[in-house]
Amino acid sequence: MGDETSTSVAPQEQESTVQAGSVKQQLSGLVLMSLRATVPEVEVEPMVEVSAKFADYQCNNAMGLWSKVKGSGTSFKNPNAIGQAIAKNLPSSDIIESTSVAGPGFVNIVLSNRWVAQRIQDMLVNGIKTWAPILPVKRAVIDFSSPNIAKEMHVGHLRSTIIGDTLARMFEFSNVDVLRRNHVGDWGTQFGMLIEYLFEKFPNWQEIGSQAIGDLQIFYKASKHRFDNDPEFKARAQQGVVRLQGGEERYREAWKKICDISRSEFDLVYKRLNVVLEEKGRVSIILIFLKCWRN
Repeated sequence: MGDETSTSVAPQEQESTVQAGSVKQQLSGLVLMSLRATVPEVEVEPMVEVSAKFADYQCNNAMGLWSKVKGSGTSFKNPNAIGQAIAKNLPSSDIIESTSVAGPGFVNIVLSNRWVAQRIQDMLVNGIKTWAPILPVKRAVIDFSSPNIAKEMHVGHLRSTIIGDTLARMFEFSNVDVLRRNHVGDWGTQFGMLIEYLFEKFPNWQEIGSQAIGDLQIFYKASKHRFDNDPEFKARAQQGVVRLQGGEERYREAWKKICDISRSEFDLVYKRLNVVLEEKGRVSIILIFLKCWRN
């Protein structure tokens, strides 16, 4: 990750006196300054990676630079010479304990134990976010989970939920303002079916609690059976969708009732997974379009 990435976002205020950003970002900033001093005629992004064997990090720019400058009258004789120059031109910093150059110009970078200890102390005092990378975004919207009303969450929803929550946590760790969106509540045929069955089975549906309906899956299957086998019920269900979309209060309230029952079941899963979501219904978007269209 290059220096341009780390500087394209306005700096976040922190109590810490230590420079913000990940270790890789800070090293990349130092390497970028060295590259500009070593080969000012070539624009190149720092290539800093974790080293598996010889150091903590490694700069791998020398080979790529050699392919660009060889034959152009450069004073460098080989990639190793470029690596030596990159190491020599690194700005003085508390981060780096020592450097060495191996093979065709790989610059090995060893972190200062004292600096690492200072960063750990800073993390203990000010929180782990002081280690977070600085991303070129300030706000992100993540739409995930989005289970179906009146149905159980299946593995597809769980997959979306876990991946979405993981992405949200990663962005939040990087000081990005994350909007966690969970879109639920459709106005398809199934809602006309469910609402009509609710009216039929519970004439006093406004007064009943969720326990009266019981297992929503069983309730859904029963309404689907009526829909598939009773033409008169099917016609009423289809007309119910029209009334729901038209804003008829009785149907809106019944729709909210069913959504609330589903939501209570979803929340049990979210609580167990420690997932936080802000619900935004698809219907709320539809209502905005309908309002604009009518006006």
